[in-house]
Amino acid sequence: MKIVITHTDFRIYWPARLHALTVYLSNKSIELQIIEIAGAGSPYAFSGSSASHPANWHCLFPDKRMEDISPSEANITLGKKLNELQPDVVFAGAIAFPSGAAGVRWAVEHKKRVVIFDNARLADVPRSWLVDFIKKKIYSCTDAVLCPSKAWMSTFTYFGFKESQIFYGLNVVDNSFWQNQDSTESHKSTSGYILTIGRQIPKKNFLSLLNAYQGYIANTVNPRELILVGDGPEHELLVDFVKKNRLNTVKFLPFKSQDELKNIYQRADCFVLPSKHGETWGLVVNEAMVSGLPVLVSNQIGCASTLVKDGMNGYTFSPDNVNELTELLLKMDGLSVRERLEMGEKSKEIISDWGLDRFCLGVYDAIQFVSGSAAKKSGVVTRLILKLWRGRYRPV
Repeated sequence: MKIVITHTDFRIYWPARLHALTVYLSNKSIELQIIEIAGAGSPYAFSGSSASHPANWHCLFPDKRMEDISPSEANITLGKKLNELQPDVVFAGAIAFPSGAAGVRWAVEHKKRVVIFDNARLADVPRSWLVDFIKKKIYSCTDAVLCPSKAWMSTFTYFGFKESQIFYGLNVVDNSFWQNQDSTESHKSTSGYILTIGRQIPKKNFLSLLNAYQGYIANTVNPRELILVGDGPEHELLVDFVKKNRLNTVKFLPFKSQDELKNIYQRADCFVLPSKHGETWGLVVNEAMVSGLPVLVSNQIGCASTLVKDGMNGYTFSPDNVNELTELLLKMDGLSVRERLEMGEKSKEIISDWGLDRFCLGVYDAIQFVSGSAAKKSGVVTRLILKLWRGRYRPV
């Protein structure tokens, strides 16, 4: 059996997942081929190039950014590559993108099985009734969906999937890379910092974090340093706020390599992610938890209900309530070293089941399910939509 997985690009977290999946499926006598459309650009361009990828990894436009490739060009080129590879099952990214549109169309036209992988929830992306109608029609041609966790079930049952068609395990990181073998030693210090990481864009809500931190330092004698790692369109706004309010214990660092981030996590005392709706999961929370950190996570972030157990490994909060976050920063500051260590160990315990094996098993279970399913039949309206829809790419 041959499987193709395709998306706009496979950056940052994907190489480790796809390497593990290639080995896992090979051990089951299943061949995996990987197709990414664009080799340049993307919000994760800082993660490096794809030059060292293995032979089963195909990049259709290695020197182009996704926004410089027309949807029609992406669809045509991806369709040709699928014709060349002739997979039995296609795993394709969200149908909003060209990879998903082309993947579903090719599978339907060739009577092959198709699984969509997507981590967007209903609340993350406001849509009109017409867009919902189109999505439901396209989804009616797909055989299954791979999403992060059971918290996504209501989203995909809304779009017409049966529970038996929904599989889990999409949003994982390579736990073996991030885990800290000696977390007790690295967290013995009482002067660790508060850490946040991410692109500095409006939905990340870092300005609210700075406001909350300002309230925190006003109510503590020896405030912990706040470190923000990342960059983006709001960077100057955040720097200006820090300067105007003389927040001398705030430090900005540019994007770092994963090796550098590993050390930064291990020297922190807690991790904060204050994002609003649109943060579909928040994989930095996975990384922080594997690193043995207590976490403060906005309740609008996708992973919050799955990974954060209030009072055990951290707390959730409303991203619109600055005072609530201030109180949580003060609460974390008041913990003893032992209490912080216990919360960090609980983080490690929870996240231990969210490694690469979860992703591989989710994909394999979906393959087994669709392999035994009957071919989908599409109506006239659905076939017309599939013919016309090419997807689109809008960088964040």
